[in-house]
Amino acid sequence: MSSTGPLTIEGPVPGSQPPWGHPGPEAEHADYLVEEFQISGTAVAYTPPEGHDPGADGRWEAEVLGEAAYRTRILVVRPRDPDSFNGTVLLHWQNVSAGVESQAPRRGETYRGYAWVGVSAQEVGIHGFPMGLAGRRGGYARARALVDRDPERYGELHHPGDQGSFSIFSQAAMAIGPGRVGEVDPLGGLEVQRVLALGGSQSAMRLATYANAIQPIEGVMDGFLLSLWEGKGPSLLDGSIGSGGWRTTIRDDLDVPVLVVNSEFETVSTWATGIADTAMIRVWEVAGTPHGVARGEHGGGGRPGWTANKLNLNPVHEAATRRLHEWTCHGVAPPTQPRVAVDAGPPPQIRRDERGNAIGGIRLPQMAVPTAENRGMSFGTGLAPLFGASKPFTPEVLGALYPSREAFTRAWHRAVDDLVAAGALLEEDAPGMKENADGVSLPGDG
Repeated sequence: MSSTGPLTIEGPVPGSQPPWGHPGPEAEHADYLVEEFQISGTAVAYTPPEGHDPGADGRWEAEVLGEAAYRTRILVVRPRDPDSFNGTVLLHWQNVSAGVESQAPRRGETYRGYAWVGVSAQEVGIHGFPMGLAGRRGGYARARALVDRDPERYGELHHPGDQGSFSIFSQAAMAIGPGRVGEVDPLGGLEVQRVLALGGSQSAMRLATYANAIQPIEGVMDGFLLSLWEGKGPSLLDGSIGSGGWRTTIRDDLDVPVLVVNSEFETVSTWATGIADTAMIRVWEVAGTPHGVARGEHGGGGRPGWTANKLNLNPVHEAATRRLHEWTCHGVAPPTQPRVAVDAGPPPQIRRDERGNAIGGIRLPQMAVPTAENRGMSFGTGLAPLFGASKPFTPEVLGALYPSREAFTRAWHRAVDDLVAAGALLEEDAPGMKENADGVSLPGDG
């Protein structure tokens, strides 16, 4: 194990305001406690050995290049009642693409017995983008890094650069994992049995590099859940801006499971890596869904008839979280799911039906019983690519597809039941999804 030096844990951290990323009153209603801790120590930077550039097969090699001191924070969301804890910690690599860290989940599977720990693993989340790169914040132009947001609380944090992020993430796992030691226990004595690493989008790419290069050295994760992963991983030496990453699959010789949950947006990029299901890898793709769900002004501005795609893969991600928990807890691998169909081209592109919707993949009821053309990527529609695009079917098409409200509702409910049977939707989430059928407008309503 190459993460070096003693690990110091301090907290819970007091403050006049809640810690950044606090999930809000929903946590209290679920009988969960939210606390923040600071961890400090020595992080190591890794580099590929000479002559071993990262390969497309994911079997990356790494050796220690140097070390530096750091001080960061972890946000802990855990059950108040130890008897309700299921033994699994969801260790989340906080996303910093917008120049501000992502927040803790407010509801859902997290609050069904897990502990959730968000790790400020990257420099941008603590110190912000370097000068002159504020434009990278996109729609978050007023985003502020932790040290600017609350100097009293976060002013002593220090990050040596993202070359040390992988080691910092490992040490966070040691601070909350089964073998944790020290005078301060961030989990209040909970009996941790396993640590699952989670991350989405940019964070998923960091975790891909971690799984390929660092997990074989450190061995502190019990499983990985990558979401919205574009089939890339940054170099071990990439800083906070990075180079866009190396095209790679997930190495096929890991001894811990990896579950990838992707939207339609990432389909072609992931297909290009050749990643396939194995004994320790599952790839789930949710047809028709975008990389991100647009809010506010991001939802408009497209060509006539097109709006940003509002489909959300989150219900499938909730199911994937439980499936990974069961995989690592009981050795029960998640079901294999159909992949979104891709025509090899050139160029490769998603195969679509006569109404423009993708063929294959996990199909939410909005795709199994469609009332619109839903695209995970918005090319040709005038909308921002990440938010996809949707265009409603004409009344004539809808009338031909669904001769009655009863027929539509029956098909929608059957699609939800099919998702549950396939393991891609939790039974607890099925009733709410069935109710969504009532909000779909059809010709003749009123």
